Amino acid sequence: MSSVSSESSDVGAPQEAINEFWENLITKKPAKVTKIFPSSLYAHLLPPQSNPGTVTGKNAAESYEAAAAECCARVKRIVRECHRTNEKFIDPDFDIEGLSDKNCLEGLKFCNPYLINKVCVERDEECGVYGFVFYRDGEWIWTVIDDNLYLRSSDFDTLGDRYDPTNKMETKYKKNHQTGSEALYFASCADENETWLPLLEKAYAKVHGDYDAISGGWSGEAVEDLTGGVTSKILTDRVLSKERLWKELLQINKQFLFSASSPGSYGDDSDARRGLALSHAYSVLKAVDAQGEDSKNHRLVLIRNPWGKRANAAMGEWTGPWSDGSSEWTPYWMKKLDHKFGDDGLFWMSYEDMLKRFDLLDRTRLFDQDWTVVQRWTSVSVAWVTGYLNTKFSVEIKKAGPTVFVLCQLDDRYFRGLEGKYDFDLHFILQEKNCAAGDHIIRARGAWFGNRSISAEIDLEVGTYEVLPKIEASRNADVPDVPEVVTKLAERNPQKLRQIGLNYDIANAKGLFEISEEEQKKKEQKKKNAAEQKKKEKEAEEKEKTDFEAWKKDEKAEFEAWKKDKSKQEILKPKEEPKNSETQIKQADATVTTPTTDSVETKQNTSDPFTVAEGERENVLDLTIRAKNSAAEKGPTKEGVTEPTIEVDKASDNEETHYTPDYEYNYNAPPLHRVPRQPPSVVSGVSNYRPGSVYGDVPAPPPEPCIPVKEEPKSWNAVCVLGLRVYAQDSEVSIKLVKPKDVEEGAILDVDGDTPAGATM
Repeated sequence: MSSVSSESSDVGAPQEAINEFWENLITKKPAKVTKIFPSSLYAHLLPPQSNPGTVTGKNAAESYEAAAAECCARVKRIVRECHRTNEKFIDPDFDIEGLSDKNCLEGLKFCNPYLINKVCVERDEECGVYGFVFYRDGEWIWTVIDDNLYLRSSDFDTLGDRYDPTNKMETKYKKNHQTGSEALYFASCADENETWLPLLEKAYAKVHGDYDAISGGWSGEAVEDLTGGVTSKILTDRVLSKERLWKELLQINKQFLFSASSPGSYGDDSDARRGLALSHAYSVLKAVDAQGEDSKNHRLVLIRNPWGKRANAAMGEWTGPWSDGSSEWTPYWMKKLDHKFGDDGLFWMSYEDMLKRFDLLDRTRLFDQDWTVVQRWTSVSVAWVTGYLNTKFSVEIKKAGPTVFVLCQLDDRYFRGLEGKYDFDLHFILQEKNCAAGDHIIRARGAWFGNRSISAEIDLEVGTYEVLPKIEASRNADVPDVPEVVTKLAERNPQKLRQIGLNYDIANAKGLFEISEEEQKKKEQKKKNAAEQKKKEKEAEEKEKTDFEAWKKDEKAEFEAWKKDKSKQEILKPKEEPKNSETQIKQADATVTTPTTDSVETKQNTSDPFTVAEGERENVLDLTIRAKNSAAEKGPTKEGVTEPTIEVDKASDNEETHYTPDYEYNYNAPPLHRVPRQPPSVVSGVSNYRPGSVYGDVPAPPPEPCIPVKEEPKSWNAVCVLGLRVYAQDSEVSIKLVKPKDVEEGAILDVDGDTPAGATM
C-alpha cells in the first residue's frame, strides 16, 4: 500500500489551487464607502466623532428631551413666520407627489394617548405644521411636516371643466370622496375626524426618504422607532416559562408593549385560520387575570386588528372561544371586561390560545428616567468564515441590577438603494472578564437571518463584563455596488441622491472615530520615519548621480589628453610609406564599416545606422584605433583617403551611445547596423487570396470560436458598522472598545472551550 507525502507535487498542486482561490477571493484591504459627498458639503450636520476609549453613559431620556426641545423651537419659528406672511406652512423638503402607494404604519395603534403625544411633540393646526421625533440608530431625531395628505380621489374638475352653476355637484363630490378619514389614500383612523395616524405616517416616510422605504417591515422595529425602547422577539413554541411571560404581559403600557404575528400560509389557498389573517401583525392591548362566576381565574388578552374591521368572509378577527358572540360571554363577563360586540377590530382570546395561534411575539421594553444608556460604535471587517470577532466590548457595571445589552447595525431603510451587496446577521455572547473558555453567561441569537439588532436582558452584579460579537455575512451578487449607484443617480435623479446620500453619510459617520493619543503618536512617528527614509534614498540617488557625472567627466578628459598626446607622437614620427599600406587601410575601413551578422540581429530595431550598443562600443573603438595606428606606422595614406577619427559625445544615462564619424569613405557600403526591410505580412487592398489555394477552390477557414470571458468573482469585502448599547440602572455604566494587541492574541480567542475563533458554529 503506497503512501502519499504531504510534499508530493501531485498533492501540492490541488492545494495550491485552493490556496490561490482563497487568496483571490478575500480582499487584502477590507473597506467600505463611508462618504457619498465631500465632507465640506455637510460637515456641520455630522454628529461629533466619539472617542474610541471609554464612553460614559447618559440618562435614557436625555436624548429625547434634547430632540423634542429642538423640534418645538423649530415649530414655533415656523408658526411665527406663517403669521407674518399670512400663509399656511408648506414643507419644501418633502414633496409627496408621484410617490408609490406603499403603507407601513397602518398597523400602529395606541390605546394610550401619552404615546402619540410623545411622538408628536408640537403642532399648530391653524398653520398646518406638525413636529415629530423618532428614534434612529441609538438617538432621537426630529422632523417637521405640513398637513397635506394623499387622497384616493382627484379634484372634481381635474379631468376637464364640468357644468355646475350652483356648485351642488362639486359639494356633493367633495363630501362623498374627499371628506373624512376614509378619503385618505394611505393610513386612516377609525374615527372619521382624526388624522394623527396619516400625519405620523407622513413624518415617518419623510425621515426615511419616501413612502416606499417604509413599506412592510416588522412591527417591533416600528415600535422601537416610536418609543426608543428595545424589542425582543419571542417564538411562542420556545417559551420556557409561560408564567414569567404572563407577568410581563400584565405590564403592558407600563414597562412593555406587545404585538403578535400570525404564521404564514399553510400551503392551501386560505388567507386565514379561525378568523385570524395569516402573515399579519396584531396589537396586544391588555392582559387581565380575572375571576369568573365559578371562582376560577381566567387569563385573557385583548387584541386589536389594525384594519379596524373585518375583511371578506369575516377575516381579521378571532372566531374561537371568547370571540364576539361566543358562549363564554355572559352578562357577568360583558360587564366585568366592559366589552361590546361589534365590527371594530377588537377581540378577546385566552392566553393559551394566543400562544397557540400566534407564532411570534414582539416585546418592546420601555425606559424612563431611572435608566442610563451608553453606546459605542465601530466598523469591523466580517470574514468569509463565520466566527466570533477578536474585537470586543468591555462593559463596567458599578451598581448591581437589571441590564439590557443591544448589539445593532445601521438601519439601512434610511438610505434605501445604497445598502450594498452584503447583509449581516448579528449574534453575541456575554461573559465575565478573564473567565474560562466556554464559561459565558448568555448567548444572544436572532430568530432568523437579517436582524437589525439582537438583545439580551439579565440581572448583573458589580464587575467588568465582555461582549463578543459574531457576525454572519451573505453577499447578493445582483445588487449594484454603492459607487455604481452613485454614478447613475448623479445624472438621473440628483435630488434623490442628495437626500439619501446625506442619510448614508450621517449613518456611517458613527463607524468613524478618532484614534487615541498613543495611536496618533505611533502613526505620526511611522509617517516621520517613512519621510526620513525617502529623504535618505533621494540623497543617495543624487550622490550616485553626481559621482557618475564626475566619472564621465574624468573619462572624457583622460580620453582627450590621450588623443592629444597621440597626435603629437604621430607628428614627431618619421614619415615612411610601408608596403601594402593601401591594402591594410582598406581592411581597417572594412573592419570598421562592415557590420557582422550578430550585430545586425542584435540591433535590428535601431533606427539610427550609427548607433552602437554599449557592449560593442569598446570593441569598435579598439578596432578603429588599431587601424589608425597601423596606417601611421606603415607610412602616409593614399591621396584622397583620410584617417577616421571618432568624436565621443557627452555621456548619458541611456544604454546606447551615439558616435558620429567625421571621415568620408565609400558610401555605397551599407551603413552600420542597417537592417533590411522585411516583406509586409498583411496584403494591402482587396484580394481573393486564401492560404493554401491558388485558384480559390478551397473554402475560407471557419471563424475562430468565441470563447466567453470567464468573470472572476469579486473579492470578499464585507464591512459592517456595528454598535453596542447598554441600558442599566447605574449612572456610572461605561463601555470600552478592546482590540487585540497583535495577531497572536486575536487568534487564541475561544468562546466554547473547544472551537477556535473563525470556525463555523
